[in-house]
Amino acid sequence: MSHNYASVLGLSYRFYEAQMSGNVPSWSRASQAAGGWRNKSHALDGTGPGGVNLDLSGGWYDAGDHLKLHLPLGVSVSLLSYGALTFEAAYRAAGQWDIAVRNLDWAASYIAKCHTQASDTPADNKFVAQIGDVATDHNTWWGRPEQQPEGGAQGSAGYRPVYVITSSSGKGADIVAEAAASLASVSLLLKRPGTYSNTTKAAAFLARAKQLFEFAKTLTGGTWAPPDNNGAYGSSSWNDDMAWAAAWLCRASVDEGVTPTNSAACAAALAYWKPFVGNAWEVQDVNWDRMAGMAAVLLRDVGAGTATDVATYNTAINAVLSRWMEPGTRTCSSGAAPPCYTSGGLVWGSEWGSCRHTANAALVALAAARGDAGAGLEVAYSTRVNRNCWARSQVDYMLGSNPQSQSYVVGYKPTTSHKAPEKPHHRSSSCATNYATPCDWNALDAPGPNPSVLLGALVGGPDRYDAYTDNRRDYVKNEVALDFNAGYTGALAGLAAVDAAIKAAGCTWTSYCALTCTVSGNTAGPLPAGPSPSSSPSPSPSPSPSPVPSPSPSPSPSPSPSPSPSPSPSPSPSPSSSPSPKRSPKPSPKRSPKPSPKRSPKPSSKPSPPFSKPSPSPSPKPSPFPSSSPSPSPSPKPSPSPSPSPSPSPTTSTCSSSDWACAACANTWVLDQNACRTCVSTLRAKGLDAGKCTNSCSGIATAALQTVCMGTCVPNSAAKGTDWGCNQYCGASSLVGTDPARAQQCAACVAGWSNPWDCQNCIGVTSDLSDAAAARASCMTCLTTTNIGGAACAECNKLTRTAARSPCQACVAGGKALWECAQANAGRHRLS
Repeated sequence: MSHNYASVLGLSYRFYEAQMSGNVPSWSRASQAAGGWRNKSHALDGTGPGGVNLDLSGGWYDAGDHLKLHLPLGVSVSLLSYGALTFEAAYRAAGQWDIAVRNLDWAASYIAKCHTQASDTPADNKFVAQIGDVATDHNTWWGRPEQQPEGGAQGSAGYRPVYVITSSSGKGADIVAEAAASLASVSLLLKRPGTYSNTTKAAAFLARAKQLFEFAKTLTGGTWAPPDNNGAYGSSSWNDDMAWAAAWLCRASVDEGVTPTNSAACAAALAYWKPFVGNAWEVQDVNWDRMAGMAAVLLRDVGAGTATDVATYNTAINAVLSRWMEPGTRTCSSGAAPPCYTSGGLVWGSEWGSCRHTANAALVALAAARGDAGAGLEVAYSTRVNRNCWARSQVDYMLGSNPQSQSYVVGYKPTTSHKAPEKPHHRSSSCATNYATPCDWNALDAPGPNPSVLLGALVGGPDRYDAYTDNRRDYVKNEVALDFNAGYTGALAGLAAVDAAIKAAGCTWTSYCALTCTVSGNTAGPLPAGPSPSSSPSPSPSPSPSPVPSPSPSPSPSPSPSPSPSPSPSPSPSPSSSPSPKRSPKPSPKRSPKPSPKRSPKPSSKPSPPFSKPSPSPSPKPSPFPSSSPSPSPSPKPSPSPSPSPSPSPTTSTCSSSDWACAACANTWVLDQNACRTCVSTLRAKGLDAGKCTNSCSGIATAALQTVCMGTCVPNSAAKGTDWGCNQYCGASSLVGTDPARAQQCAACVAGWSNPWDCQNCIGVTSDLSDAAAARASCMTCLTTTNIGGAACAECNKLTRTAARSPCQACVAGGKALWECAQANAGRHRLS
């Protein structure tokens, strides 16, 4: 059975888009704006207990829960970046390069936000380790993140504490180093050609990475854990994370044109690598707790150090592969210790996330099988073939090439006779797409597939006997997670690269693996070092010009932030500097990525009302870092409706060029810069967050719609905290087309009503009526002038008879049931 690896690669980033937290952009294919089920959630992150009064919304939820955990996040982002950079040609050929860069920019921008105090003085830095509480998240809430309460005491569903790493705590180098690795790796992506190429932001990310790395060097007191030690991911050492981060800074230095032998960053990376030389047990696995093996792969790619150093990298890589590329006689059914082969052919290493561990090993095999990059050519051709073919056998098992015909990727079935997971342990996708339908603990045991399809997610996987049941309650075998997909995604790209080379040589996988047909040359992308290639970028789903990030305030607290996000890079670590000699004891090889606490019984409290949202607190301070690169969403052009004329463009107002929010109006994606500057001046005068002028108007395709967003919607709704609806709904082409009058109508609703979702619902439920404009206006007027609620306004105003709408509203206001009022006024009568 053959699989189209390039096609499956395209599914993986759909999973990450479904994991978005905060103001989910319209380009997310899981967003409601794009026909999915996700919307704005946890907008008040950063203001909970221990909060920093900064906007820490955004990023990705870790798994099937709503925690934001920055150790596995950092590992996932840096592994994804590695796969994209290493197999760049395969990404571009699959049309996934721009999609990957845009998603990783989103995640890195959030990581940069979490660097809440940035300084070239290492001890003055601060970084957020985690948002949310494990026990609270796992035991008090099953439902949509969009409807989860925000704020509240410990033990309540809205309790989302913020845990910050400081030099005084002395712990957390593991998490901080992974953040540095993420920012350094994404900076390299942003330097490459493509729709979302952004050298300014790349430089800012790299500067932050260097500051965080220097900060991590001061944290020698141990790995970080929450105060109650109830963490989801145990970490046994920080030295592996420091080596991985140092390797990325080395690669960034070489990418700037410095040779490895002359790079201080590469010399420092060697110092952090040295403690792992000869310690095979510390490098033989790759996962959130063991990243030294990947450091060896990356340093080998760059060619850092002497021939003796290169030999140590190869020794480490061989330790990984000799452990995982086990002989077929080492079978799980015979009782062999893991890793062992299941009867179906999977090399099984752990009960929890079995596919994840094997996929990470497959990525190492594919990366180490290339003939390019650093020291690759000394590997014998037969060894390279063996590594590629073993990796293929393991990934193919995950895609359904197994005796059970069971794919472990949601939404992927290679044939109609195959099965794929339909009930992943995942809160938001277990809920109906219609937010009016309550979602609570009952959804955990609901029959049938998850109503929303979590496309591309790799579930945990089978046990050592190939047994697997698609059970939503099984968070061991059927949960999903950021790091489950990270190495797997890189392995898909590697296999796509090898597959293309095999076909170009006129071979088949069978003849290639049998060594009866030779594939010459490299089976991967370009060298990691040197200037960016001049090849054209791959097609993007959004062919707009590459946006430039909003300038950020200076990381240091200051009443007058600088418009430039370019703190001076910290000096590269001295070659003589050596990592902390402290090392945690060897962890158990069976360590699980997450604890398995018993789920609490379903709470007896009633679910939150389907449209309810907590009252927003005052807007947090803007992030001290630019948000991810925005992009216009697709723009269908329905016929304009005869809605009221839009308000005239605002009078020109000048804001200070030293104001970072004002400077952001010069971004190339801002099509009405006059309206943007006026918006900034207006919000500054009101004492509000002026960054909303760009943040809440990003992704809007036309100047006229941007004018409505910046000139009317944001200035009038920012104080209420409903401005997120300005681009999500009033600027969404799927709702308003290119009609500024309809956008203006939406903006007035968002400004005058507490829940913007109801405004877009008015647009949606009336769109097919012959008098859609009048019905839409009536629905929105109902929201802002009555107290019958959003559901009733929508139901009454989607009635086809114009004369029936007002009586329906009056009926509900009089205390009768909505369904009774709607039926009566639709011309139907109750049966007595």
